[in-house]
Formats: sequence, C-alpha cells, structure tokens
Amino acid sequence: MSGKMAELSKRISKMYIIVGIVLLCLSATLVGCKKDPKVKFIQGVWYYLDAHLANIPSENAQVTNWVFENGYFSMDSCCFVEVNYSGYYSVMDRTENSLTLELFNLQGQAGDTVLYRDDKLTAIIKIDTETDTIRINNDGPYTRISP
Repeated sequence: MSGKMAELSKRISKMYIIVGIVLLCLSATLVGCKKDPKVKFIQGVWYYLDAHLANIPSENAQVTNWVFENGYFSMDSCCFVEVNYSGYYSVMDRTENSLTLELFNLQGQAGDTVLYRDDKLTAIIKIDTETDTIRINNDGPYTRISP
C-alpha cells in the first residue's frame, strides 16, 4: 500500500509542477499582451501628399496611404510611381520616438518589382505625438485619417 501512496504522491507532485508551469506561461503571455504605446499610436490609417511633382506634366503629386492594424499593414501609393503591397509587421527595435518594423509575408508590387511572401522590408517610423504625425523611412509627415 505504501508503494501505491508514494506513486500517487509523485503523480500529484508532477501535476502541481505542470499546472505551475502552465500558469507561469499564461501570466507571461498576458503581461506580453500589454501593447507598447508607440505601437498603439501608429494603429490606423495615415495619409501623405507629396506635392513636389507639381512641375512634372500630368503629375500633380504622389499620394501615399499606410494602414497599421494589430500586426497587419498595407501601403498604397500613386500616381508618379504605383506602389501597393501588404503583409504583416513585427517590431524589431524601438527608441524613445521611433519604431523599426520588419515587414514580412508580403504581397503586391513596388513599381515594376513584385513582392513575394518570402521578401522582407524594413520600415523606420518616427513618431511625433505632439502633432499626431509619423514619418516612415524619412517620408512624410503622414497625417492620421482614422484611429
């Protein structure tokens, strides 16, 4: 009988260890879910009108829109150069006023270049909370259209 009790005691101990590990992993996951304020700030639709093309016949401006939505992004730009692609992003680096994003699982094109799922790009986003604008790869400032 004491052998059975010892075996039962070992099983119960293992069960407590497993439950403890699961709870530890769950709590670490929940703590990790707290969204970085900079990542939260960039969520939404952003618009930029680059009027420097006004001196080119039949071209008024380059209009660019970026959308960031909880790990998904899309970018559309026209009319001097047609660019439209989308995919997912992850934060590679952060500083006080910027985020460096890795763009991956891409689909679309940038001019004559077709982007594929295996391609990766980097976007450096400078954040200006006072003016509610961002700069993406030194382009902009982009104005928020919707949160």
